[in-house]
Amino acid sequence: MASVLRAQLGLLIRLIDTTTGAAVEESNVQFFVNGLKARPAPRGDGCFVFINIERINFRLDVEAFGFEKAGIDVRYEELEDRIPTCDIFLIPSERNAKGGTVIGIFGNLPFLEAMEAVDLNRPVCRLSDYKEKKCQMSVIKQAGRILDMSYGHYGLLQADGNSYEKLFVSETDAVSIIQLKEALQMPYTVNAPIFRIVFGSVDKEGNYLLRVRDDSKDQKYLIRYVYRAEVYYQQVDLHDPASCVLTQHPVVEGAAAKRKTKKKAETDE
Repeated sequence: MASVLRAQLGLLIRLIDTTTGAAVEESNVQFFVNGLKARPAPRGDGCFVFINIERINFRLDVEAFGFEKAGIDVRYEELEDRIPTCDIFLIPSERNAKGGTVIGIFGNLPFLEAMEAVDLNRPVCRLSDYKEKKCQMSVIKQAGRILDMSYGHYGLLQADGNSYEKLFVSETDAVSIIQLKEALQMPYTVNAPIFRIVFGSVDKEGNYLLRVRDDSKDQKYLIRYVYRAEVYYQQVDLHDPASCVLTQHPVVEGAAAKRKTKKKAETDE
């Protein structure tokens, strides 16, 4: 009697160059699971898979030649059961493998939790219509471009031009309809631009880094960052170092001061 071998997909990993949205094709890549070297099987197009591993949460770190080290906490309760997938966004190092120059923003801000940005000069498309019940969005393509939103992570600019709602595109028909994973939560306007999100990195000490390829004279970005569990935005010009420093938001500082005053009053009582 012939034996039957069954294989279960434990995790699909996609390595993505956050500056371009393209798959990282670098072959010199090392993976570490909870600090121990691991060998997921390569599947091409920046994809790697773990087969027949127990689906328990773990820390996954990646070292790819030409990119900064990156890592992610794999939490299966947040992933799809059929094809659990983790996207890891890699930041090119200053001596990146593909050549060219990079430019960015870096520094230290204690209590910073996350940061990302959108390129205000490069919309992927624009909002035409939205069907709330279906979580479907009709969009206007950029002239002469194919609608490719397989990157998944985008931002819909708000009317004030100083904030955006994060979108996760789960499917697109490559013509004009995109399927969102979740319904919109913020107000939206027709013809609002949609941008691809560029992800930065933040460590436990609050050291932050975000880089893009220096391929344009105009490098104006809208930074979104999470500081003390609050979300803030800041426009920066990556060619102007003076604007490229994340600041403690005055509202947050004021709130902290109020908490201290309240605590002191309670102590005095």
